[in-house]
Parts: sequence; structure tokens; C-alpha cells
Amino acid sequence: MGMDIDQARIQELVDRPSESLAVEIKNWINPDEPEGQSKIVRSALALRNHGGGYLLIGFNDKSLLPESENEPLDARAAFHPDKIQSLVARYASDAFEVGVAYGAREGREFPVIVIPPGVRTPVAVKSGGLPNVATDDLYVRTLRSNVAGTSKAAWKDWPRLVEVCFDNREADIGRFLRRHFASGGSLELQQLLADLGKHGPSESLDQQARQLLDVGKARQEAIAGERKVALPTAGWWDAALFMSGVPAGHVANTQFLRLLDANNPHLTGWPIWLVSDTFADSSMRPHTIDGVWEAFISDARHQFQYMRYDPAGSFIQRNMLLDDAAAADRAPNTVFDFLFPVQDCAEAIAVGLAFANALGCDGTVAGESTCSLQFAFRWTGLRGRELSYWGHPGRYISRGRKAYQDEVTISILVAADTPPSAVSGLLATAIEPLFNVFGGFQLDPKVIEDAATRVINRERV
Repeated sequence: MGMDIDQARIQELVDRPSESLAVEIKNWINPDEPEGQSKIVRSALALRNHGGGYLLIGFNDKSLLPESENEPLDARAAFHPDKIQSLVARYASDAFEVGVAYGAREGREFPVIVIPPGVRTPVAVKSGGLPNVATDDLYVRTLRSNVAGTSKAAWKDWPRLVEVCFDNREADIGRFLRRHFASGGSLELQQLLADLGKHGPSESLDQQARQLLDVGKARQEAIAGERKVALPTAGWWDAALFMSGVPAGHVANTQFLRLLDANNPHLTGWPIWLVSDTFADSSMRPHTIDGVWEAFISDARHQFQYMRYDPAGSFIQRNMLLDDAAAADRAPNTVFDFLFPVQDCAEAIAVGLAFANALGCDGTVAGESTCSLQFAFRWTGLRGRELSYWGHPGRYISRGRKAYQDEVTISILVAADTPPSAVSGLLATAIEPLFNVFGGFQLDPKVIEDAATRVINRERV
């Protein structure tokens, strides 16, 4: 059984390459020659130790444009999945599955080597024999001068590496508990597990996060007015993150943007708080105003978005609902796919945790994190919509559940040291009020946890 690869994500990488800790870009290399094999092995092991990611082949890592030099006549044959899997397995101390997918651009195919998450023990080189690859070498993804790269692990890389492995082991424990106690277990234990995932929002932090939602709406409308862009009559999803305890010193310069872009885990093909500075249309690239970065995106493919990145630790994103994108099989403002909000919120929390770590929110006192992340999520334009599964045809939900209420806002308070594996449990409790407005509907927490976990693990939902 092959790896479940999100082809849409692969195509996005090829359409818009962006090197980060989870994405490595290489010029054309020959997997049949020792030098090319060495690069693949080092990158694959580093991405595995990072928690999974992608190795994009055939692009210049500086210009991010397609290369033609050394391009094979048949990319699929040169980078056949069996060949790449065999190569990595030959040198990895702990065998793991490797996938290969292909994206098209300008009439050419580009291979993307897919490294899954799930590492529980650091993967090292078990045998040498390749250039710059020696037995016991351990590779990681690192950030040097705000540039992502692969290198041998240094002492400063070990805390992050151990944390990734621990998070995956913790996720295994969580799955064990849910499997054995979610049905038929004691009611006391079930209640205890549910309570562990609840975080009562701090009133002041919650208020500030909710205010950011209004700021995002106002700024989007103001920029649209300046550019004479007509915003559609549609539903919207607003996300806001307010961090407390962010170290001072960050400013709205290009270094700050590079820091965010490099540390965004890029869990989906069009990640939340993406940095659009490489967009061909310069009007959609970020700009600075009043000491913060913001960007306004409006195009036929990705609809309408407003994003704001504040070095002080606040972030905003406002998206038109995908349900209202033009399509022949549905009319705007009529349906609401029940899994999109789960995916969106899970990604926002995971990216927020990655940003907090990048900004230095990693201090603890008496074992407790000194930085808190207050999220606020709001959906508007719900009234009259019916719960649907149009965007996830492999799922099913019965028809007839319509919303009378037009707007829902939820809040989630998360400690900065929360492992990504815990996001699904937090969200299962917090997002329930959204589904309740659809005729009192209750979505099974196991469905929410499964969808959120798949997003965190870069799996197809």
C-alpha cells in the first residue's frame, strides 16, 4: 500500500516554490550517481528528523525558478519511487516510507520526494559509502542567518529533535487512550481526558484576540476600497492570534518575514499566514504600515484574503469561505463543508505554535510556559447555509441541517509549549459551538480529532 500523498499540495509546491524548514529545494541531481544519492539521503534524513517534509527537485534554490541544466529526459524514470525508497532505506538507521510525486509546470514534470512525519527515534546514517555521508552522521533542518538548510546536528539542534520525537510518542499514547477508552471506558476517565483538553480563555487575552478580528475586517475593506476591488457577498472565516510573553526586539523588516516563512510548517498547499513576497503581482506582496506587515490577496484562484503579521506577536487572517467559490455544482452562500473549519483551525494553531517558538516564546517557570497563545476564530454569513461534504466526497453527512444564526466566534487559549499532537484534542472541545448552530448538530469528536491530526501530519483529510 503506497503513501497517501496530497497531490494538490505537490502541485502548489511546483507552482510556488518556497524553501522552509519543511521544504528543501535542489537543482536537478542524478539519483544514479554518488553525489546525487548523497544529497537525497542527507535531505531525506534531515526532513524525517524535522518531522516530515518535501524535497523539491529541478529548481534553483535562490531564484526559485525551474532549471533545465542536467534535467533528465524522463523525470519519472530517473526518480522512480522504488529507486528512491531503496536508496534511503539503504542508509537510514530506522527505515521509513518515502514517497515520490510529480507536479507539472510549463509542460515539464518535476519530482517531489515526500518524507512523512512520525519519527520517534532520531534517524542516523547506518552505513557510509557516499560522498559526505559517514556512518553515525545525523542530519537536521536548520536555520542559519534566516536561511533554511540541511546540516549535521549540533548541540543546539538536539532540543528540537528530541521534542519532535517526544511529540510523536505522545501522539501514540493519545491514540492508545482514545482507542481503549473513548467507547466503553469509565465515564470518569473519559471526563478527565476531556477536561485535560479544555483551556478557559483569559478574559483580557480573549478580548484582545477578538478585537483583532475586527481589525482584520476593517483593514481588508479599507484596502479593497483603495484598490477599487469589489469584495463579494460571501461568507468569511477570520482567524486572530494574540501572543503574550513575546520577547522584545522583533521589528517589521524583511528578516522578520523570512523568519516566519522559514518556520511556517506549510501543512497545506496554501498555508495560513503564508508570505506572498514572491507573487508575480506585486500588489499582493506584503507591505509595511504602522510597524506591522500586511498583505491583501485577490485573485480568481484563491479568492480574497487579508493577512497581518505584527512583530509584537499578533497575527490576523481573513478568508472568503471556499464554499462560496464559483462552481457548477453549488451556489454561493448555500452550503458549509463541515471539515474545512476543522482543517483551518487546526492549521492555524499549529502554525501559531511554530511562530511562537521562532519568536523566542520558549521560556518556562516551574515547568509552566511563560507565553500564551490566545486564538479567536469567527465565521460569518452562516444563516441559511446547509452542512455539506462537497469538498470531501470521501466523507458523508446527512442533509437538512441548516443554520439560523449568522455568526459564530470561538476562543482557544494554548500554552506555547503545547505539542502539535495535542491540537486535535483541544479543537474537538472548542469548535463544538460552531456545529451547534446547524440545528443543534453535534459532530463526533473522533471525526474532529481525526481530521485535525491528518492536517498536522500533512495527510489527506
